[in-house]
Amino acid sequence: MFDNRSLLRAAAFMDIAQELAVQGSYQLGFADRQLAKYNVVWILARMCVKFNTLPPMYSTATAETWSRGQQGLCHIRDYRLVGENGESLIDATSSWVLMEKTKRAIVRPNSLGEAVDGSPQNTAFAIEEPAERILLPKDFPLEAVAEHRVIYSDLDCNGHTNNAKYTVWAMDCLPGDLVRNHDIKEITINFNHEALYGETVTLYHAVKDGAHIVEGRCGDTQIFISKLLFK
Repeated sequence: MFDNRSLLRAAAFMDIAQELAVQGSYQLGFADRQLAKYNVVWILARMCVKFNTLPPMYSTATAETWSRGQQGLCHIRDYRLVGENGESLIDATSSWVLMEKTKRAIVRPNSLGEAVDGSPQNTAFAIEEPAERILLPKDFPLEAVAEHRVIYSDLDCNGHTNNAKYTVWAMDCLPGDLVRNHDIKEITINFNHEALYGETVTLYHAVKDGAHIVEGRCGDTQIFISKLLFK
C-alpha cells in the first residue's frame, strides 16, 4: 500500500476508492449484487484524482464518498481523503456506466426503471468537472516501453482486469527516478476496453505539455489511456 518513501501509493488509493464505491452504491440500493437480476454490473469509465498531500505510513485519514447522480450514460461518484486536521489530502471524481454481462454492452440506467436512482446524494463536489476524455492528436508519437500479460492477480469479480491495476502498470513503466523521487500530483485515466486473462497489453509512453501519457493497447484496441502529472 505504501511506496519506497513510506507514502500512500496512487494505486492504493484507487483500491480504496473502489471499495468505497461498492459500499456507497450498496447503501443507495444499486450495487452489483442488488442489480444482479438485471444481469448488469457497474464499470468504471473515467477517473480523475488530485493528490494534494500523500498520506504517510502510520497516519490517520478519513475516506468519504458520495453520489453526484446521473449525467447522461454516466453515474458520477466523488471521493475525498481527509487528514487528521481536516485538510483534504486527496480529491477524486469518477464516472461509472452499466454493462450487460452477457453481451458486454453498455446499457442506459433508465432502462432498468427505478432500480438506479439518478438523483444526487450530495450536491457538493470533490472536483467540479467530471473526469475528462483524454484525446491525443492523430499520429501523436508514442514509444512502446513495456508489455504486460494479464494474469490471475489482475482480475476482478467481473472477469476482466481490475481498474486499479492499470495505474500500477502505468507507474511501473515510467522512469524510475521520476516515480521513486517525485510526488504524484494528478492522475486522469480513461478505461476504454476490457483486458482479459491471457491477453498481452502493450504499454506506450510519451510526454505532452509536461504530462506523462501512458496508453495500453491490445493490438489496435486501446484498453486504457492515462495522464499523470508529478510535482
